[in-house]
Amino acid sequence: MRSYREDEWRTVRSRGEPAFLFRHGFLGRGLPLGVLTAVAIEAYLGGSFPDTLREPAFLGRLLLAVAVFTVSGSLAAHANWSLHERRFGQRG
Repeated sequence: MRSYREDEWRTVRSRGEPAFLFRHGFLGRGLPLGVLTAVAIEAYLGGSFPDTLREPAFLGRLLLAVAVFTVSGSLAAHANWSLHERRFGQRG
């Protein structure tokens, strides 16, 4: 995760924690890593692309991978938010 300077943190903080978690947890980690992982698993299993991308088994793996990476990304983003709040939150 990125480290912010105090002036940058004020701008990030003004958008709120939910926006921060969405940007870093879902858009930054959950969606890209979930898609990459699901496609990599499908390739490993020998799926025939692109037809396999519409099959229920792939869609289930995709949803699971996106969910797992979104949760882990949101936890990491929350830890980063808390770190910056401890560092700069009282002054902002």
